[in-house]
Amino acid sequence: MRKFYLTSLLLLLSLVTSFAQDRQFFTGFFPEAALTKKLKNDQKIIFKIEHQDIFYNNSGDQKDELQFTHYRTDLMGFYDFKLNPTKSIAFGVFHRIQEKANANRIIQQFAAVNRLRGLKLAHRFRTDQTFTKGDPLEIRLRYRLATEIPLSGSTLDPGEHYLVLSNEPIFSLQGGEFEIENRLVFSVGELITSSQKLEWSLDYRTDKFIQEGFRTRLWAKVGYFYSF
Repeated sequence: MRKFYLTSLLLLLSLVTSFAQDRQFFTGFFPEAALTKKLKNDQKIIFKIEHQDIFYNNSGDQKDELQFTHYRTDLMGFYDFKLNPTKSIAFGVFHRIQEKANANRIIQQFAAVNRLRGLKLAHRFRTDQTFTKGDPLEIRLRYRLATEIPLSGSTLDPGEHYLVLSNEPIFSLQGGEFEIENRLVFSVGELITSSQKLEWSLDYRTDKFIQEGFRTRLWAKVGYFYSF
């Protein structure tokens, strides 16, 4: 089953890379891991790390060359608490390691889950402020809509697989310039145990809809998530 998922990801990666050769495009590998510590009174602390390496880039000095280049590494920490069984608030801090100046970010989040005719929908609203040395402050507003679909029955049990579909438009303002980004993610996951899960994903991002240089990015992701 895992070989099938990996083969599918690589095939789709190859197809999209061929399609995008005439536009600003890069693609690569995106591993991530998250650790969640549950506290009293429906509170929790979340630590997360994300790492991105570029395999192909059709812009810049290495145009149309295969490569293995570090793009960025993100370290995040969140404090999350529930308002009620379906709604929660979180606050986070973020540090980004990248080639030029590193960046720091403050994050505010509201999340809600509801069901529509048996379909589980997860809503996430975020605002964040990013501080990068030498650059103006960037302020963003984000909304993600996601749904999780069990592949065996109506509920998800350990050892079973599931699908996750999500879309997230992001609106940013930096130095007086407004920009839009969109992130579309398709994931296949496995609930290993009640506290562990593994996901394989395609993460397709587009940005610079308003400023010059429309860009697309495709990430082959693998994520491990553990809670205790």
